[in-house]
Amino acid sequence: MIQLTPGQSKAAALALLLAVLALAVAAVATPLWLLNRRYDAALEDATTRLQRYAKIAGMREGLQKKAIEVNALGRTPHFLKSASPALAAAELQEQARVVLEANGGKLNSIQILPPKDEGAYRRVSVSMQLTTPLSGLKAMLHALESAHPYLFIDNLTVRSPMAFTVRDPAAEPDLAVQFDLTGYALKGPQ
Repeated sequence: MIQLTPGQSKAAALALLLAVLALAVAAVATPLWLLNRRYDAALEDATTRLQRYAKIAGMREGLQKKAIEVNALGRTPHFLKSASPALAAAELQEQARVVLEANGGKLNSIQILPPKDEGAYRRVSVSMQLTTPLSGLKAMLHALESAHPYLFIDNLTVRSPMAFTVRDPAAEPDLAVQFDLTGYALKGPQ
């Protein structure tokens, strides 16, 4: 063992006291500092969430207006009313007949094509043959494709008469038109 002088003993005791005090302060201060950091992080997270929620709450009125618009669109009849293929084809024929007559066309024949199931939808088609002037054809095609429920025209064939005499240059010749008109119906419960 080494003998210390009284000055060295005092210095060693003072150093030991300072080390114990530093250790005691560190033992109390470190958990407090870590707890403070945790609370700061939680406070920052809560503040960020509060700002996000306030922003979302501010969008509520606009979103409610959009929801009303979307619901109004959902009520628009995009599909044929009946799930039955025969009734849906009859609805399709009636709608085509009304548009055709409104635009000066004459229906020659109409044939119901077999329906096809496509997922939750049923594709209903009719094949039509008619005669109509060019101006009536343009108006009729536009009316059919912009109608509700949505209708689609496929396999369109337009022929002009082979021989026609020009009596009146302003008169339009009747065109022979053939096409398939398709609409979709929601399949009912099976």
